[in-house]
Amino acid sequence: MQNSDIVEVKGTPNADWKWPCYEEWFSRETFRLERRKKGKSDQQDSPFKIIYSVNRDTLQKTFVEFGFQSLIVILQNIIPDNSSIFDKKPKINAQDLYHVMEKLCIKNAELEKTSNLTDEKMYLNSLIKFLEQEYEETDKLRTRMFNNNVVSFDMLWVVYTKKLPVFYTCKMSGQWLCGIISSAYESFDHRIQQRVFFINIKVIDYDGVGFKHCNINRKIGYFEGEVDFTALPVMPTQFCKVKNQLTKIIAENGKKFFELASGRHFKNYNGSLLRWKVVANCLQVEKMNADGRAMIDLESFAVMNPDYNMGNSLPPNKCDVELLANNGVYLEKDKIHNENNYLLAPAVVYGFSFALKEWGQFEVSKFMDIQFDKEALDYLVIPQNKKNIIKGLVKQYVEPNKMIKGNGLDLIRKKGDGCILLCYGPPGTGKTLTAESVAEFLERPLWMLSVHELGTDPKALERQLVKILDIAYAWKSVLLLDEADIYLEKRNTTDLNRNMMVGIFLRLLEYYQGVLFLTTNRVVNFDDAIRSRISVFLQYPKFSLNERHEVWTNFIRRAGLSLKADDFIKYELNGREIRNVVNIAQKLAQDSGEDLNADLVINIIETVQGFQQEMDECKNI
Repeated sequence: MQNSDIVEVKGTPNADWKWPCYEEWFSRETFRLERRKKGKSDQQDSPFKIIYSVNRDTLQKTFVEFGFQSLIVILQNIIPDNSSIFDKKPKINAQDLYHVMEKLCIKNAELEKTSNLTDEKMYLNSLIKFLEQEYEETDKLRTRMFNNNVVSFDMLWVVYTKKLPVFYTCKMSGQWLCGIISSAYESFDHRIQQRVFFINIKVIDYDGVGFKHCNINRKIGYFEGEVDFTALPVMPTQFCKVKNQLTKIIAENGKKFFELASGRHFKNYNGSLLRWKVVANCLQVEKMNADGRAMIDLESFAVMNPDYNMGNSLPPNKCDVELLANNGVYLEKDKIHNENNYLLAPAVVYGFSFALKEWGQFEVSKFMDIQFDKEALDYLVIPQNKKNIIKGLVKQYVEPNKMIKGNGLDLIRKKGDGCILLCYGPPGTGKTLTAESVAEFLERPLWMLSVHELGTDPKALERQLVKILDIAYAWKSVLLLDEADIYLEKRNTTDLNRNMMVGIFLRLLEYYQGVLFLTTNRVVNFDDAIRSRISVFLQYPKFSLNERHEVWTNFIRRAGLSLKADDFIKYELNGREIRNVVNIAQKLAQDSGEDLNADLVINIIETVQGFQQEMDECKNI
């Protein structure tokens, strides 16, 4: 700004000087702002003018336009964040000046004591006098409303000021959060033809690079009369009746957010998976019960959901990271962990629910550590030599010091380094349970896949499988592809689509470096090339009498039932059917509060077998 651009008022100050007032509007005839003077003024060039602006939304705003250089310099020091004060002819919203009335009065008192500049003193005093007259009723209303913890829509601008701590609700979880107002203003919503009040709130979030300062926006819709502050979606903390309790909860959850948001964390979750969903062209929050295990991983979420609106959490482009860092957006690492930052944290993190096999957002307050079942492999009813082979193969993937040194046996690096196990045999013989038990033994996630997630279109299969294999390896998870027949069948000269699927699957399988279980009920149609990709083939025949006895014993013991396996081993049930029978028996025992007898369990077995017999008869028709 050049000093020559400012109209410098000359002449002896007049103690009775009255600021000139103008009406301003946008003319649809001339397509420009028009002004008309209100009242009389003897002075053409004034230290400041009052502009009453009315726009087409019928929102009247009052501005102060300055033409006195010394007064402008004073205001530049008091409201440096207001960019308008550095314009050629500064035009400042009078509400912004009202918010700094205390600072203006302090500066005026300093001038009275120390300055001989008569012009400065008089015009600053005149500005204060205007603000006092303009907002005399506002001050009275403010005092009354604050005493009664209520506010009207017209008074929102008085309350919601910059740097004010507020509580607001999370759009995803509905929980109360804390933030600091960075700006607030009234506007007109043409869609609903109504006034609205917008509030920008300073918070902290994580974007995959670091924890950063950012803003979220909230709005308060128009309302009649006066309402309690607690009824508004954004509430000044000073008017909250349970401020201390709420602050404590928010700080505790914020600390959890700072612990969980960065990196990858495998946790148990007891709550709902949350995500945005478009319903009738409107965004709505979809909630699904997601009790079970989950992986918190923002970066993988962004990879798998490129079109999802992640807001401030969206990982930035590489070219933007340096710019953000240079602008001081990111928190310094040694200043991250303190309660002031915890209070500004979100309530949710991004990740994957293994129970639902869905990506979404999770409430930080509902995570717990996982209690792994280290004895799961011991309960697996397969020959001990098979258990030893499985343990020996998979342990190297969690114990780096036991990894074979060197470049491997393949000439091409990272080729053939994975642990691929193919489990084949009839249903209910322990194939899936083997993968589950290995995941428990390794204390790793079990990621179960099916044709539904991967699809049968070759191009889509390759895109999806590449992402999944990369993420699964990063998570050190145990992958389980159940009923993988469609990707392993022998290629032929007629079905080109299937040939492409099999080729893609085998190629990606060869370069996977993690633990992968494939299960199938049949092996007769497998492609010849599958043999070279599999580390171990594990056969699961039907249970012998002794094996069935062991399965019954294991399930009865784990369910805490006072039953004997000898009473049931004559029934030719597979492992899945035995588990279902014991599960039903356990629920009946819990409901009755008494021990169950063998006869009731046998009734359950015969019901299961009766249905199976009907199915077998239908197949033979």
